[in-house]
Amino acid sequence: MISYNKALRLLTLDNKRIGYAVYVNDAGYLETVYFGKHLASYADFSCIRDGKGYATPVYDAAAGEEYFYADGFKADVAPLEISPHGVWDKRGAPVIVRGANGSFETDLRFVSVRRIGGCHVPEGLPHVHGEGETADITLEDKQLGVRAHLYLTIFPGQDVIVKSFRIENKGKKAVRLVRAMSMQLGLPRSDYDLVHFCGRWAKERDYCCNRIHDGVQEVSSNLGRSSAEENPFVYLKAADATWDYGEVIGFNLIYSGNFRFRVLHGTYGGLHILYGMNDEDFEWTLAPGAAFETPQAVIAYSAAGVDAMSQAFHRFIRENLMTYAGNCDYKPVLFNSWEGCYFDFDTQLILSYIDDACKLGTELFVLDDGWFGARNSDRAGLGDWTVNREKIDLHRVMAHCRERGVKFGIWFEPEMVNYDSDLFRARPAFALGWGRKELTVGRHQFHLDFANGDAVEEIYRQMKAFLDEYPVDYIKWDYNRTVAEHVSAALPPERQGEVYHRLVLGYYSLLARLTSEYPHTMFEGCASGGGRFDLGTLCYCPQIWCSDESDPAQRIDIQFNTSLGYPLSCIGSHVNDSPVASYSAKAALALFGTYGYEMNPNKLTEGEMAELAAMAQVYRDYHRDVIEAGTLYHLRAPFAGNEMCMQCVSQDRRASLVLFMNKLKTPDKFRFLPLKGLDEKKRYRNTLDGAVHTGEYYANVGLNLSQLWMDEFSYRLIILTEEA
Repeated sequence: MISYNKALRLLTLDNKRIGYAVYVNDAGYLETVYFGKHLASYADFSCIRDGKGYATPVYDAAAGEEYFYADGFKADVAPLEISPHGVWDKRGAPVIVRGANGSFETDLRFVSVRRIGGCHVPEGLPHVHGEGETADITLEDKQLGVRAHLYLTIFPGQDVIVKSFRIENKGKKAVRLVRAMSMQLGLPRSDYDLVHFCGRWAKERDYCCNRIHDGVQEVSSNLGRSSAEENPFVYLKAADATWDYGEVIGFNLIYSGNFRFRVLHGTYGGLHILYGMNDEDFEWTLAPGAAFETPQAVIAYSAAGVDAMSQAFHRFIRENLMTYAGNCDYKPVLFNSWEGCYFDFDTQLILSYIDDACKLGTELFVLDDGWFGARNSDRAGLGDWTVNREKIDLHRVMAHCRERGVKFGIWFEPEMVNYDSDLFRARPAFALGWGRKELTVGRHQFHLDFANGDAVEEIYRQMKAFLDEYPVDYIKWDYNRTVAEHVSAALPPERQGEVYHRLVLGYYSLLARLTSEYPHTMFEGCASGGGRFDLGTLCYCPQIWCSDESDPAQRIDIQFNTSLGYPLSCIGSHVNDSPVASYSAKAALALFGTYGYEMNPNKLTEGEMAELAAMAQVYRDYHRDVIEAGTLYHLRAPFAGNEMCMQCVSQDRRASLVLFMNKLKTPDKFRFLPLKGLDEKKRYRNTLDGAVHTGEYYANVGLNLSQLWMDEFSYRLIILTEEA
């Protein structure tokens, strides 16, 4: 898949699906000469690169003369893998090092390239795995004494390239990294739309599509987490691209902290893209002999529209990112206690919840916030991870779950501390920003200083003691505020630019340690809903709570948009008691996620219980093969009209689930819904009208959803199964 032609100085990555080619020019810079569909040959790359016409002149101080590079290198035009900084090229560099002399000039040039079987493993960071091949390109700035490794990884059967850098100080003096992004990409055209997903709490991942214009456009987060305000998943789509036609390039970052995606539409009409950790307030001291690893950036390429890009991410996340031991196993129907009782519960109430939850088909019961310390409201207790035995008999609750054949899970918020807690009273310097006259409070809590290894170790000690006594099947890992004062009492003044990144490293170190020691416990990510929905978390957690908003009015868009970049199997989705829609409508929507419940089950009628139990049976029958392991097609986008429709098809194409949902009330109209992904020659019976048609019929005529009237959030869940 990877080859280097030394004579041509051409590196190619090609897996017979996509191709990526890098030319080492006469100046020693890496030019990206091709990224797209597989090519039979890359030997004619010279006609692709812009090496004609006026080149950038340079002056050889030793020889005392001006000259041009023979291959016509243009310093501010050539699409590079890593631009220099502080010289002629001002488009932006992914790596900037401030040397011992104070200069920002960073000029990394080619030294060598070697092929590695497998994937690069960045120390302390979540990362990809699998049967890939990696090009390890060594670059050096001899004046700085800095060496960089650019890693490019390609996988068989995946339309994905993974990029990252390792920056090493080979000199005798300390230097400072002031930017350490993960990738640069140059594209020779600019007629794209930039799609990103903005939002806020309970309204995560709104679809935003903006035409690329001249100048700079940026999507970023500086909140200490990937954030509900902007998700790190973005994509460029050609102006004429549709769901199944045209070029689309998707980007995501295997990281849970601050990020920055920057695209420059330059003077010559191409695009210059930088992506990685946000360099706002970032500065990292590299001592002699030290190294810094950037998070891995994932790029998915499609020449067949948005859905092919989306499906490439889905496959890659499931097969080459997630590490949970039971990731391919059936995942149980979940009931969470939070919206049913919040903090107000005792043992008897929880036992009654378990009994009634079982009537809904529940297979995993989760006790949410309020079980520990002095936690009877959100004002106290965070940081004291010991069971409040006066409030709840957790051994009895877990025994009751076992008697009912139900697994048990529990809630934690490990990175936070209330000022009303034993931990804070004993170790106030564990609070991030401690020492200021005023300290910002979010939800009556401080952010723990996870840049301080002692704080991380204390939380690990408490969680391990709990897990050793209470062997739970599931942990919901919450994160209910953002970072404000990013000052660590554990670091000297000259190292405060490291705080944001060290907080993320502390999160990963604790999460990696616990998931390794308790591999059969499923960890679910959460951050006030979907505020940390990212690939870094997904590396350890097979699912993430998508949003605290479960009303279909918002959830249709949240769930649909999230699924553009992330597989349905990781999208935490529950049925609640919102009156906006029927229980069956909410359950149908939750099926296109992880499926669970969150309400007071004691208040459900027998009819409502039966309604939900029936949907749980659909989950058991079809979720594993069709939703989780199947292929997702986006048929109708809620951001483009009044209807939402998703279709999932099993890998063997023997079964399919289709969800069609109305938003606003609509009168009489024709509604024919062509389907995708079915075998044209096979015959399928559908549950809409019981009819049997071929896959070809469903693709060209479609399902007839014409109705006399459709009220708000009317829906149809249609199951198609192959006829013998």
